[in-house]
Amino acid sequence: MTTTSEFDSFGPWIDEVRSADQVPRLFSGYPLDLATARLVLKVPRNITRRDATPDMDLYDHLLVLDDHRLLALTRREDAATGFTVEQVPLSGIAWVRDTVNLLAGTLTVAARDGATVTVPYNGSSRERVQRLIDALLADAAGAGPSRTGATLIDVGREHADPVAAFDLGREDQGLVGDLRDLVRHRPWFRPWVGHGRRRVRGGLSPVTVQAAVLAEDEGVLEILGRHEWLLGGRQPVHSSGRLIVPFEAIEDVRVAGHPRFASAVIGGFRVGASEVEIIVPEGSGAHRVLDATARSTVGSPYGN
Repeated sequence: MTTTSEFDSFGPWIDEVRSADQVPRLFSGYPLDLATARLVLKVPRNITRRDATPDMDLYDHLLVLDDHRLLALTRREDAATGFTVEQVPLSGIAWVRDTVNLLAGTLTVAARDGATVTVPYNGSSRERVQRLIDALLADAAGAGPSRTGATLIDVGREHADPVAAFDLGREDQGLVGDLRDLVRHRPWFRPWVGHGRRRVRGGLSPVTVQAAVLAEDEGVLEILGRHEWLLGGRQPVHSSGRLIVPFEAIEDVRVAGHPRFASAVIGGFRVGASEVEIIVPEGSGAHRVLDATARSTVGSPYGN
């Protein structure tokens, strides 16, 4: 079978596209303006090299970032139907979440109208995904924080305990390393509060609220943690996650006790038609920050 340049260069990594001949064959008919794009990434299918053939469409996604939007072209499972096209305007980003568990990565970009773009990827390419996230949120400060966003900033700074934010316990030194890296490379990054993993009551199996750190970066709330907020079992967790919410977009913060686990608390951030939740231990610094913000704005139902 005749080979192709796409097949010859195929691997599990995300590649940057700089010229038209690097655009995957499947997406080549779409009218892309590479000259105005800030960043273009092609995300490969989750198959091994030995299972790939030159006649296959080998890329699942083409992500195109320009000055106004993120455009996502996604291969359909039925190759005969081509691909879908989704876009999120940069001014309409509600939140961004990136997680990696071993080599299973997932990037989700949510829009304020409730739409989401979700891109699974191989975690070996996380550096390129982080570059995309940084570019997405470069102008996230916008016109300044919303009323609720400003309250959250004030409360977070009031409750900030940067020393405790780094004291997550022996099992979460990987997370501490991620935190130190952000502090070192992002001049506006400011940790507020953090907590190590904690066991919670409820059900027959052991369940742990995972470690997390709430922080302020330029124009955004950033929450570092694991790929899930709540995990069962006792095995060590070797994953990481970032949730980023622009302060200007936050319309409401709510806090409620977890319906199943008595010592866990659910915090929610509403941004337009979209909402994203985190789970933190009762009485933790994160709980205090979220609850104080909720009570200062709409009001928290927790403990009522």
